[in-house]
Amino acid sequence: MKNFFNSVFKDELSSFMEFIKLSVTDEKIYLRTLIDLDSFLYTERLMEKKIDADHIIRWLDGMNICLTTKKCKLQRIKKFTAYLNAIGIPSSLPELPRINFEFKPYVFSADEMKQIFEMADDLIFMYPNKRINAEFPMLLRILYGCGLRLGEATSLSWDNIDLSSGIIKIINAKNQKQRIVPMSGELTRILRLYRNADCFRIQGCSYLFSKTDGQRRANQTYLEIFNKILFALGIKNPQNKKCGSHGPCLHSLRHTFALHSLLKAEQEDRSFIETIPFLSTYLGHKGIMETDKYLKARHELYTKSHSLIADYTHDVFPQEV
Repeated sequence: MKNFFNSVFKDELSSFMEFIKLSVTDEKIYLRTLIDLDSFLYTERLMEKKIDADHIIRWLDGMNICLTTKKCKLQRIKKFTAYLNAIGIPSSLPELPRINFEFKPYVFSADEMKQIFEMADDLIFMYPNKRINAEFPMLLRILYGCGLRLGEATSLSWDNIDLSSGIIKIINAKNQKQRIVPMSGELTRILRLYRNADCFRIQGCSYLFSKTDGQRRANQTYLEIFNKILFALGIKNPQNKKCGSHGPCLHSLRHTFALHSLLKAEQEDRSFIETIPFLSTYLGHKGIMETDKYLKARHELYTKSHSLIADYTHDVFPQEV
């Protein structure tokens, strides 16, 4: 394996990564975490092969990331310290942090969504020679219409789409999951028009959204376009994922889809208790507790609906202790 490590634990880290390659599918995530830890230990000039809780606490405290991300990193390091202990190198970890979910996602109002779509649709007229300005309105409709994560949408190929039945197949999503996502009839119709447009056909390219050379475009490019639209519309965007802020952003379309789906269930007199498990599966969540976080949004816009949701889901979601 390429030598990524420089600290006193470089040999053990390399051996552990060889083991990880055989046992998990997201080895790159482990590699990034271990490189970060190795860099910290090297900077600390650690000479003795021993890791204790204080080392790990100082490493985590030096990162400007949210508590959830710290806990995920700690779960990966836990496997490494178990490996060290197994080969006779004493190691310990701090207690896993308890996470108090105060996350309140931003949900766009109906008027905000109308303005966002109008401005996105106008991009092609303002800059007709830029391919991305014709792609972006279609991307927005898929994100809002299906509640996809940005990475799921930008990695879609036409092999993942069944336009005859209106089905999207999500392959290799978050948590290594796969799922089937039905589209509405109107979204399927629009996607057929997009598929048949000559300007989007690139020989040898199967991606729905790509650069002119057929390669996938970086997600950051779409994020920047969307933020410019929010700025132009005067929708404040304090989003800073490194600091844990949760202002309006492109991922808010997923939150908007989730809440609007439940509001639609309310209007159609469908039980929330019956709807939530289907919505959780549709979104690709691990469980309904993850979906619950999506419903705590913009009470000033949806006061009545939030009261109904709270009443219906009171006994659905387990209470954390």
